[in-house]
Amino acid sequence: MHFPDLLETLLKERGILAEEREFFLNPDYSHLFDPLLLPDMEKARDRVIKAMKEGESITVFSDYDADGIPGAVVLADFFRRASYENVSFYIPHRHDEGFGLNKEFIEECKAKLLITVDCGMADIAEIKLAKEKGIDVIVTDHHESKELPEAFAIINPKRAGSKYPFKELCGSALAFKLVQAILAKNSFGVKEGMEKWSLDMVGIATLSDMVPLVGENRILACFGLDVLRKTSRPGLLALFNNLNLDRKRLSEDDITFMITPRINAASRMGVPEDAFNLLATNDEVEAKVLADHLEKINHERKGVVASMVKEAKKLLEAREALNSVIVIGNPEWKPSLAGLICNSLVEEYERPVFAWGRDGDGVIKGSCRSYNGYDLFELMGKAGGVFIEFGGHAGAGGFSVTLENLPTLEEKLSEVLPTSPSPLLGKERVLPMSLSDINEELWQTVSLFSPFGTGNEKPVFRIANAPVKNIRQFGKASEHLELTLGSGIKAISFFSSPKSYFLNPKSTHCTLYGTLEKSYFRSTPELRLRIVNIESTPNALK
Repeated sequence: MHFPDLLETLLKERGILAEEREFFLNPDYSHLFDPLLLPDMEKARDRVIKAMKEGESITVFSDYDADGIPGAVVLADFFRRASYENVSFYIPHRHDEGFGLNKEFIEECKAKLLITVDCGMADIAEIKLAKEKGIDVIVTDHHESKELPEAFAIINPKRAGSKYPFKELCGSALAFKLVQAILAKNSFGVKEGMEKWSLDMVGIATLSDMVPLVGENRILACFGLDVLRKTSRPGLLALFNNLNLDRKRLSEDDITFMITPRINAASRMGVPEDAFNLLATNDEVEAKVLADHLEKINHERKGVVASMVKEAKKLLEAREALNSVIVIGNPEWKPSLAGLICNSLVEEYERPVFAWGRDGDGVIKGSCRSYNGYDLFELMGKAGGVFIEFGGHAGAGGFSVTLENLPTLEEKLSEVLPTSPSPLLGKERVLPMSLSDINEELWQTVSLFSPFGTGNEKPVFRIANAPVKNIRQFGKASEHLELTLGSGIKAISFFSSPKSYFLNPKSTHCTLYGTLEKSYFRSTPELRLRIVNIESTPNALK
């Protein structure tokens, strides 16, 4: 290794012990834990096998995001390979039905067995109603809940008393674990190992759902990317083609910045089944039509969200001061888009954000996103019963609240924030690096830690007093920023300008903070820096 000290530093920052290094740096599929260690897995496995043997009707009810939808596709893959046709799939309308099961669906459900994906933990009344109707419910979910529903089986590693060694699996991963458990006992004619081709869905979900990319999640993300690079799914291939993505060089950034938003756009714009059909179809013509449709509605979604974020920022700028938690909303906003508003505001205002709108039934609903490691689920639980209901996990969640409690919600959340689990001690340490060290050997060291994401962030390098040869805007509308540094290395920032970093356009030097990446734009590999921040160097102007 040309950068042994950097390797040691990155391992230490991530808390990787000497005996764990090989496991971390070289993820091994065989190191996945036995699915039967999950709570109720054996019970759930046997119930699905019984249903399939007896030809019972099965319905899969999944969440509408980029975890629930891929998880439903995992189960669709399994039933198709097993040639089991008495199965249906249901994804709720995000705006009209909201998160999780609803009574109207249960009342109309004709299935004997209902399997949830990435939801169910908070649906106490709905699952009780299903039980009364004689419907067995298998919950596969990773969200936390103070009370357990009366389901036939609840597969959730976060349940009290769970002996599963890893607690942070996403919903799709739990659906995959269920498939693994079933096939280990009864193959239903499925060729051994075929379920691994569904890891592309698990990879998308794991990278999309803000779960820590350590332990089993690191294995699933790595092998998920491997399968994505080899996938033959017509829907994914159509998406890759529309986005000019090189399948063989697909990265975690391609998933989270390109694929995930298009899956989520379907539900945010009211057509979640389009994303499911795109990922599940084997028809190339249908795949092309659906991929084009998702591109269109994602473009529409961007315009709506940009307008909402602009409005939110205007409202915040008008405040005299900001609390340690931001709560902001508008009755005209769609709750389905609230999470995207949170993402923008968290980054800019550096604090947890709760954004709300009003759903089709007039209920105030919203989403929240964390900052600096605060546990949002615990925070909402400590807010003194101000919510009608809430759910989620440490990094993100959803909630509903009465109009009476809305005016004081921000104050109450800000009051209890200091009592929440200790936040991170700031971002990972910035690493000093000279411009001459930005080379292929450095990239090889850094890429050992990919895929990057929550809990395994990209290392940020600080390059002091870097000579700036050129500053320019690029893109169709000149919306992106590019610096050419003294060594010829490029540093870029999308949707930015020199003003974004208070950079004088005539700067000859700057101190640059950035992450290292390799671009394959137009099939030409190029090492470059992705700008995190820029400091103009004093007295360095012509």
